[in-house]
Amino acid sequence: MAASMIRCRFCNLSNSWAKTQLRNSSGQYYVLLPEVPPDTPETNSVMRTNDLPVFSEITPEKCISGGAKLAIQYETQLGELVEKLKDPNYKKTFESVLDPIEGISVPMSCAWRTTKNLNYVKGTKDYRHAFSRIHPQIERAKNERWLSEPLYNAVKELGADRSNLNNFQERLVDMYLLEARLNGIELQGTNRKRFVETLKKLSNERHNFRNKTHICTNLFSQLIGSPQMMKDFPKDALRAMAANKSRPDVGPWKVTLQPDIYQTFLTHCPDRMMRWNVWQAYNTRATDARTDQNLSNHKIITDIRMYRRDIAMLLGYENFAQMSMETKMAGSIENVMNMLDSCKSVFKPFAVDEIATLQDFALSRGGDYNLQAWDIPYWREQQAKELFHLDSNEVAQYFPLPSVLEGLFEICSELFQISFKDVTADTDVWHPDVQVFQVSDSNTGDYISTFYLDAYARPGEKLAGSWMETGRERSDSYGTTPFSYLNMSLPRPLPSRDALLTMQQLSSLFHEFGHGLQQMLTEVPYSELSGQRNIEWDVLQVCSTLMTRLLYQPSTLKRICKHHETGKSMPDTMIQQIIESSKHMSSYDMVRQLYFAAYDMEVYVSKDYWADIMRRLWPEFIPVPLNEEDFHPCSMTQIFSDQYPAAYYSYKWAEMISADVFSQFEAAGFENKKEVAEVGKRFRDTFLALGGGVPASQVFRKFCGRDPALDSLLNQYGLNNNGGH
Repeated sequence: MAASMIRCRFCNLSNSWAKTQLRNSSGQYYVLLPEVPPDTPETNSVMRTNDLPVFSEITPEKCISGGAKLAIQYETQLGELVEKLKDPNYKKTFESVLDPIEGISVPMSCAWRTTKNLNYVKGTKDYRHAFSRIHPQIERAKNERWLSEPLYNAVKELGADRSNLNNFQERLVDMYLLEARLNGIELQGTNRKRFVETLKKLSNERHNFRNKTHICTNLFSQLIGSPQMMKDFPKDALRAMAANKSRPDVGPWKVTLQPDIYQTFLTHCPDRMMRWNVWQAYNTRATDARTDQNLSNHKIITDIRMYRRDIAMLLGYENFAQMSMETKMAGSIENVMNMLDSCKSVFKPFAVDEIATLQDFALSRGGDYNLQAWDIPYWREQQAKELFHLDSNEVAQYFPLPSVLEGLFEICSELFQISFKDVTADTDVWHPDVQVFQVSDSNTGDYISTFYLDAYARPGEKLAGSWMETGRERSDSYGTTPFSYLNMSLPRPLPSRDALLTMQQLSSLFHEFGHGLQQMLTEVPYSELSGQRNIEWDVLQVCSTLMTRLLYQPSTLKRICKHHETGKSMPDTMIQQIIESSKHMSSYDMVRQLYFAAYDMEVYVSKDYWADIMRRLWPEFIPVPLNEEDFHPCSMTQIFSDQYPAAYYSYKWAEMISADVFSQFEAAGFENKKEVAEVGKRFRDTFLALGGGVPASQVFRKFCGRDPALDSLLNQYGLNNNGGH
């Protein structure tokens, strides 16, 4: 998507596969072309684009050879197209310039996605090697589009006369022009050279930042042998931390700085000194506080900021944050900061009250000290237990996976006029756990898409976490329909038992399914715009956030629950407790996210030292003191080495948009089936169907008939414009 350059991937400016050179004794050079793999779609399932992958036929070797051949074919055919475009007599139309690229990119992208998924779900050494082999080759091949001046000039011609372009074609033309410009296509001479050199340096420093954070994260561990210390930990957490996985109730247990373990430990550990020790280790990762100065990210942060600023200025922007806005719905730094400031002014007073109330609660329970950052998770958990009387294990008894899926499918069928069919028995899969579902239009019966569900954890083989990712994009000219992969890490249940989902796991399922709906229900005809591709980065989470909001409706919880033994529905009182508990200390959580978003923007606008920015912004947002040993920016991979530089605000922006969208469903009333179905159809026809084929601001206006506002977000939190209840 267009946001990829803002994330500063490095684009190789050479056609690398064709430039391996040897010099003979006479000083002459021979260009050695690679051996082209003999694979064809008939012999290699990875190369079959129009069918679902036949996973039983796929091997790591076929992933490498199939992906490599498709990359070589792509570069060869792109080169042939570029040669034609150099001819002034070549008639340049959308069909002659961009359609050919669609035809060669779809099969290569599909092969890459197949290998990527197998790397995640069958993560043996061989599949990891296969993906690491083809990923850079395919990335280099795809990036050639943005580096070709003849192609750029041809697309500029298309953009100059748009009378023959439809809306989707205009959007694709605009995407090509922006991507090429952000990749430096208009730079010449020394500026072009400096741009490329700076991208290389930035790529190296991003890698160093991520690597040092990873090393420091893995350096720390602490063994706990006391069962009393671990008595309040959830069963899943005990299993994850136990030395003996078959007996998670028997120690010792190992505490690490992996995010899920770290957060769980701070939430449930009653020993304050132990909490401090783990918190301090986490928040001093990759800092000068470590004994090994070679693992510090202090200077790397300065270098990354400088390189990103230099890149932006070479491209004509005042700073990197301004450049980032090119691919965001927000459009300007001013709009982002106005949103953050407006939210801060409303939420911070409530966050202050929440912390004061929590302080009183802790004092009444023996916590006779001023609450610090490492105390908040533990005491809010204790407070929540007393306020809501919820036991996560008891709640999970009402959410067996089959009942949850049945309810989720029924809700989506009613809202979006789609139907689901289990076709697992007729589909080739990569593991016996995997289920496969077809999605069809419930009005016409027409097939739309397919998705794979791989629900259970396989430690050592499958990547932990939850995600839903496109397996193949829609392309009308190539004749492909979309399919997706939904992966989760639920604990495997006992034989003849169903997996029971906690509220956190339910939230992950609904969240990821929101992504999947946008991937699968797209009606955009071009693969580079369909589904979630080319969607502005700050609205990429809108559909997933809306589905999470839907989960916490009483009617939804009632719909998906069924006690795994009795079959009874969850009591209304428990449903209400779940909903209320989800709002517990929500203002404090909000201001923390607002702080991270503000810090991210400021660090890419201001030239002030990054630690000074941290010290200045923290008290503006967060009603808990900043500890002098806290240097959390040194491990903030999201904004320094990963996908959210000058974009961390996207989480809150998407939440604002989804709240505004969800208010339309609420206004219709979930009890009014006809009215809410009409809103659902409008949502499907806009957010789910149009994806990246239409600018996000236009998609929103098509759905709501107006521009977005903050009111709905405040209402979702039980606040009004005056900051009151």
